[in-house]
Amino acid sequence: MALPELMGEVDPFAARSTTSAVQSAEDTLQRLAAALEDVFLIYNVDYQEHPTREGNMAHAVVFQGKLLADSEPTYPILLKRYKALGYTPLLRRKGNLDLVILIEGTIQPRRINSPVWLHIALLLLTIITATLSGAQFQGAALNMRALQRGDLSSLGTVIQAGAPFALTLLLILGVHEMGHYFAARRHKVDVTLPYFIPFPFFLLGTLGAVIFIKSPLNNRKALFDVGISGPLAGFVVALIAYIIGLFLPPSGVNSLLLQGVGNERIGMPILLQGIGDILRPDLLQTYSGRNISSLSVFVARQPIAFAAWFGMLLTVLNLLPIGQLDGGHVMYTLFGEAAWTIAVITFAVMIFLGLTIFPSLLFFALLAFLTGLRHPPPGDDITPLDPRRKLIGYATIVLFFLIGTATPFTFGR
Repeated sequence: MALPELMGEVDPFAARSTTSAVQSAEDTLQRLAAALEDVFLIYNVDYQEHPTREGNMAHAVVFQGKLLADSEPTYPILLKRYKALGYTPLLRRKGNLDLVILIEGTIQPRRINSPVWLHIALLLLTIITATLSGAQFQGAALNMRALQRGDLSSLGTVIQAGAPFALTLLLILGVHEMGHYFAARRHKVDVTLPYFIPFPFFLLGTLGAVIFIKSPLNNRKALFDVGISGPLAGFVVALIAYIIGLFLPPSGVNSLLLQGVGNERIGMPILLQGIGDILRPDLLQTYSGRNISSLSVFVARQPIAFAAWFGMLLTVLNLLPIGQLDGGHVMYTLFGEAAWTIAVITFAVMIFLGLTIFPSLLFFALLAFLTGLRHPPPGDDITPLDPRRKLIGYATIVLFFLIGTATPFTFGR
């Protein structure tokens, strides 16, 4: 380790005109370099301002050289050593050089601590609002005057009509979030339980569910696992629910999305259409007198299949390759900084489709913009994905196109 060369350079952020300040800066630099002694061969040292996770700029010391061991086991060692010194280490690669970037200050875990009862209460409220929405899809509604008289018959009708849809949808959403949860715990990352979001005035009666990552993800492998586990887990449940729904009787009442005459339908993704054609070929003739997909009509009238269809739609939206969405995590781990270009193109396509054929997509485009199109790198941005994870990632990109549709709702004559 070339300490004599390093001692000649003093951090301009720390240096002052007094001899004691210069000596203090040199002592700090020597301590920082000593922490790398057995894991990193130092060629040079530089100083710069570097963005933090919060978007602020912080003073940073940059050691240029070569790692003496694989980055994956080395990074946790550096985290522990530099935390004691009051710094946060980052691993980067630039050309043939490895960089150890030391940012002043340590990353503190997010202080998000909610009682269990809050998670349960939000889940129960979401079950209620989603049940009401599911009942509306089947043409059922509460009779408030009857309820005031003590007549609960309309309440029973609403529960019977809406519960299959609501419970199926929330099971898909819940498994999606728990997929994230268990993947995060596997990588020893602090994470909250799911927060379900009731929203009675929205199409589904809910805005979904969310978990919060409280501590950083160390490398691309952890980022990939946490990002992809939710969509894949939710997809499996949605696929099973869809197949079950195909063999259950549809509702006798048209879904509100299909009321009226003309070519009104839900768009069927390639995968769902193919499975439906194979498992229920009899549906091809059921509505032969109308200029619409018979499978589309059946799915919209069958609550469990309809919830599974929505589950697929939400999975696709989560897999959009933008910023902090699950798809953004996956794309960054696969393509690195090129994910930024993919995110910008995707955002432009979302705006175009939102203005032309799918207005609701504008809401998700706004959400993606507010959360950021660019994905921040993990602390260790050197450790690559292994071949198995890459294969799963590429397969998920294919899955995105198989379960997505540019026209989920089509209205016309």
